[in-house]
Amino acid sequence: MNLRKLDNIKKELFILSILIIFFYRSPYIFLNGRFMAEEGSIYFANAYKYDFFYSLFFIDFNSGYLNLWANFSGIISNFFSLSLAPLISNYLALIPKVIILYLALYKDSIFLKTFSYKILFCLFIFLSPLNIPEIWLNSINSQIFFCIITFTLCFLNYSKNNINFYFLILIFLSGLTGIYSCILLPVFYFKFFLYKTKQDLLNFLTLLFCTITQISIVVYAKTSNLIYSGKLNFIDTEILINYVYNVLVKVFIGTSLTKYIYYNYLNLDLFLLSVIIIIFLTVIFVLLFYFIKNNKIINSDNKFIILSLLFVLLSTSVIVMIGAIDQKVGGRYSAIPSFYTLCLVLTLLNIFNNFKIKYLFLCLILFSIFSGAYEFKPPIDRNHYLDCNGCPNWKDEIKKFNENNNYILKIWPYPKKGISLN
Repeated sequence: MNLRKLDNIKKELFILSILIIFFYRSPYIFLNGRFMAEEGSIYFANAYKYDFFYSLFFIDFNSGYLNLWANFSGIISNFFSLSLAPLISNYLALIPKVIILYLALYKDSIFLKTFSYKILFCLFIFLSPLNIPEIWLNSINSQIFFCIITFTLCFLNYSKNNINFYFLILIFLSGLTGIYSCILLPVFYFKFFLYKTKQDLLNFLTLLFCTITQISIVVYAKTSNLIYSGKLNFIDTEILINYVYNVLVKVFIGTSLTKYIYYNYLNLDLFLLSVIIIIFLTVIFVLLFYFIKNNKIINSDNKFIILSLLFVLLSTSVIVMIGAIDQKVGGRYSAIPSFYTLCLVLTLLNIFNNFKIKYLFLCLILFSIFSGAYEFKPPIDRNHYLDCNGCPNWKDEIKKFNENNNYILKIWPYPKKGISLN
């Protein structure tokens, strides 16, 4: 009887466990709050100084796209006292993460068909190396988690005639919060073409509007020379090496183990090593798909999922390599390609469920989760994103600002960043 009760509330228990893990990662942020870089210096400051409508539709042309959630977060944070504003912004950044948990666990999906797959999906989103400290609980990087929301919504099972307007609102918000979600537009069309539900059609049309809006902003920013000069690159060997390290290797074994193996056992030219890894992975995937084709073990749903994942992985990878600042495809730029890489492995695990090779894919996912969990809470002396080690005291900063309105309030990552509210 007790086991049956536990089974009935297993989803709720899992969500509670994840929230406890979130708190463990940085109690300071949950209890005190902090503004992270442009979250405070641009979006909160903009909402503090200007009216509601200007702040809501504000575009930071240096980045070249609309970040609606960052605008919304800045506006809401300004409804509260200056002392509470960072804390409010951080809890607003928690919302998309909770939505991901809800959609993954409670909604029927062609991608996540069993509870165990739903658990693995949530764990590698929040515990694997893709969830780096840089993107943790700040509004400017919430676009990454809104992209995951968009991805999850795309693969839900929809009835033929019912329409969920809340899903449309989520897609609208996600699409106007960054370009990552917009890259999924062809997948949304493909989904409608195959399944022909009203919800899929409206999902596609909603994301189409967002994509046209974001592309228009990017084109305007580029033609007007407003985009940050170091943001658009040619793909060269340096970027390729950086991509292989951050997306194809580090996502599975983490930063520490990757560096340990390289410096102790693989002292090769980095470009040569990257080419070897790409060729090896290409051969593996060719052999896998040859096996799948000849054994006819793939159904129409999995065909759609694999084609979609390959498209978004390649498309997103090209975009982050072109758009990454200073030719670095690490940090926040590697998060979404890493996510799609893990989703592809999860799909292969599902396809090969009746073959012993499935344990290889299961081990890859578990290795990613455990290596990410090992680095989930870095030592306090090496981390200016999660822990306070001589960080600015926000109450003291407010006192200094009240005494002198021209004072630049210090924010994270300290000690470089600040906010001008005058």
